[in-house]
Amino acid sequence: MTRTGDMEIEEFRKSLPFPFEDRDLLKKVFVHRSYLNEKGGRGLESNERLEFLGDSVLGTVISDILFKRFPDLPEGELTHLRAKLVNRRTLARLAGSLALGEILLLGRGERLSGGGSNTANLAGVFEALLGAVFMERGFAGAYSYIEDLYAPMIEELLTLPGHFGYKPALQKICQKLYRENPQYKLISSDGPPHKKTFEVEVYVRGELYGRGSASRKKDAEQEAAGEALKRFYEESAAEAEP
Repeated sequence: MTRTGDMEIEEFRKSLPFPFEDRDLLKKVFVHRSYLNEKGGRGLESNERLEFLGDSVLGTVISDILFKRFPDLPEGELTHLRAKLVNRRTLARLAGSLALGEILLLGRGERLSGGGSNTANLAGVFEALLGAVFMERGFAGAYSYIEDLYAPMIEELLTLPGHFGYKPALQKICQKLYRENPQYKLISSDGPPHKKTFEVEVYVRGELYGRGSASRKKDAEQEAAGEALKRFYEESAAEAEP
């Protein structure tokens, strides 16, 4: 392998917890569309089709995991959970934990503008990886890989009281402590109509307490409220320490 990035991709292939035989397929995971204009990108295909496939696989797997793990939750709360686990910011964080941005093949302009740390690019390469794992290992293999990656986050969801009614819980705390409600602010609404991502921040007494990202505004608000609650509980625990 001689082309730029092939060595890093090969090292990543070896780091996977299962054999990945199709090296060309794995390389496609890391080909951003901007790289196609570079000399090394001639004749390659971008990762966008794999991203499309991975998005569908991820949604199905997470839905199945949540359905089985939380048999008593109604549809609305399951939807909130799924939105928290499959939004662009979460996917970018998982991509970062796998160092996918460091391997991503980008055009010069995209690279110089920080494309390797761009949230949309990271989320896309993560979904592309899942699409490739599905093609290489089948649904059972993709399911197992996603389940392992998400296990810590699913466990963390259980740490907040009241499970997933974050907004009313946050409002109750703010009313009790400050006699005022938290304020939610829509920061951005990006993406095509069928795949929009809403970014929301929540403020308590003018101070930023949490951020959320989801395909629906109210789900992004739920996630932001969850982050704010977590901060409240962490601060309370710190104050209680001797």
